Amino acid sequence: MAIFRSSRSLRLMVEEARKLTEHASVRERVDVVLRVMGGGARGTYGQGKPLVDALEDVAQESLLHEDFGLAQRFQRFAGYAGGKLYLDTVENYYDERARQRSEEYMRRLAAMGAERAVAVLDVLCAENPDASAADAHALFRGIARSTDHLGIGSGEGGIQLPAKYLKYLQEYGHMELVLRNLPRPASAEAARMMSDVLADADAGMLAQLPN
Repeated sequence: MAIFRSSRSLRLMVEEARKLTEHASVRERVDVVLRVMGGGARGTYGQGKPLVDALEDVAQESLLHEDFGLAQRFQRFAGYAGGKLYLDTVENYYDERARQRSEEYMRRLAAMGAERAVAVLDVLCAENPDASAADAHALFRGIARSTDHLGIGSGEGGIQLPAKYLKYLQEYGHMELVLRNLPRPASAEAARMMSDVLADADAGMLAQLPN
């Protein structure tokens, strides 16, 4: 069964995208999209296959004018409207404020994980002052494996998370790729120096680092 989506955020992104082309034929097809969506009366926006088709029409017309960036934008809009992409994913491409919120969320999550790791190492060193790197490795490996068994319980009648929360798995997957590329300090001193550098670096500079 097809899942169709629409939202005020999509309409706003479509309206902004309309300003990016000077071709009348492309704008005409964008206007069709906006008519399909309507004005959002009662908090609803037109959705379904007509919306997907209208968005794809804009993408095709943009390709004819060799505006590949706009074509890709509307293909992603169509992917969201057709239930293939989550709104958060599309917003991260075309909504600056949404992207900043997502980045802040990932930064805080990464910081929280690092702080927990430090706390675990503190406990390990307190209980075993002679602990080696191999001991720490074994400890964290055990923690990583045990997370597969964590849960919130079945509750009364069972609990099943809505499908929309699968988007968080995408975010965690993206964050894992980012963290995988972080340099590994060879010593505690190197880790401290790296921490100092990152604390003074702004987001613009970090964004320029190669992935």
